[in-house]
Amino acid sequence: MKAGFAEIVITPKDGKCFLAGYGGPWSTGVHDDLYASAVYLEEGDTKAILMSLDLIGMRADLVARMKGCVQRGADVDTDNIFFTCTHTHEGPDTMGLAGVSGEEDAKQRDTQKAYSDFLGKQVEQVSREAASVAQDCELMVNRAFVDENMNRRFFFPNGQSRYIPSYKDLVPIAYGHADKELGMLYFCPVGDKHPFGMIVNYTMHPLTAGNTTTLISADVPGVVRDLVKEGMQCPTCYITGAAGTNHPKAPEGGFAETRRVGGVLATEAIKRRWDAASLEGPLALKCLTRSVTLKYRTREQVDAFPTTSQFAKRKDRFMELVPEPGGDVEVPFSLLAIGPLLFIGVPGELSAELGSVLKWSSPFRITYVMFVATDWLGYIVHPNAYKWGGYEPFVGMLSPASVRPLMNAIIDAAEELAAS
Repeated sequence: MKAGFAEIVITPKDGKCFLAGYGGPWSTGVHDDLYASAVYLEEGDTKAILMSLDLIGMRADLVARMKGCVQRGADVDTDNIFFTCTHTHEGPDTMGLAGVSGEEDAKQRDTQKAYSDFLGKQVEQVSREAASVAQDCELMVNRAFVDENMNRRFFFPNGQSRYIPSYKDLVPIAYGHADKELGMLYFCPVGDKHPFGMIVNYTMHPLTAGNTTTLISADVPGVVRDLVKEGMQCPTCYITGAAGTNHPKAPEGGFAETRRVGGVLATEAIKRRWDAASLEGPLALKCLTRSVTLKYRTREQVDAFPTTSQFAKRKDRFMELVPEPGGDVEVPFSLLAIGPLLFIGVPGELSAELGSVLKWSSPFRITYVMFVATDWLGYIVHPNAYKWGGYEPFVGMLSPASVRPLMNAIIDAAEELAAS
């Protein structure tokens, strides 16, 4: 197998953008740069590119546009191009969610168009660079369990729910499911265990700084990349897992917390290279991009969600996200297999509960989920979540009945890929 790593800055040129994660405000500068991290893969006649972007997310039309940019930089089939977004909240609005009104709306649209044009050029260049530095490699893999995330949903016996970031006194007693696996994949020169690039995967919303700042920042993924580069002299492609319901334990804690959490993850990534396991070759490279026809939610379905949720009063605003209530929607997902490893790209903010189901149901020995990879259809949560309500069930586009068919389609496709 051959692999090549490259990264490029995708920070808005003038340091100005409408900060997407919390609906504003406009940025006042740059704390640290945003990056596109590209991994070029080649095995026999199969070529692929995996790219992680320090963005909150991308809609399907922007994903398609960026795939065209990749193809201008590297000879890779469309279905073999994989994107994922780290989901930093301290970056530009690339999904058109932050509209206000009038002149402000127009200003945001103009900014988004200019930024997407810039992004396309950077994606093309970093793809070209990653392909140009590809070299024969050997792979090592490891895992660690890092207790830096929590499930942000809290429920009382009387059916009331609370969103823990808005009730931080609940943090010490958060009890919901959290996926604490830190996945690490090291790409090493043949005969040398010092990697020239690595991929890390951790399930946590990267908003340790969050809306405490008006500065652009990659948040935790940026710290991890910087420290791994310092410690092992190699670039890191940071992939956020199924973090729809998983948060840092001190959200909106400021940049000191960003450095602390990033330091914990980077330290694990560096030290666990030593006892990482080699993946014996040959390692087959398999790619699959597919869609399944599902249903958008209806207002009647949303009205049936528990009204005890603190977010129930905002359901009119949330329904505005749904293009065609009750209509059909083609929902894309992607699969990238490297030997016994599988990366699953999902079309939105998949809950940690569903991410773990994919890991547990996977026919591959090791499975990682790639957050906001093929589209942004809002939050995609486990069926029981709709019985309790909360932020995540309200902020979605798919009908509750679409969850199981989506999960089944992904698992069936993974089994098909494993058998091919």
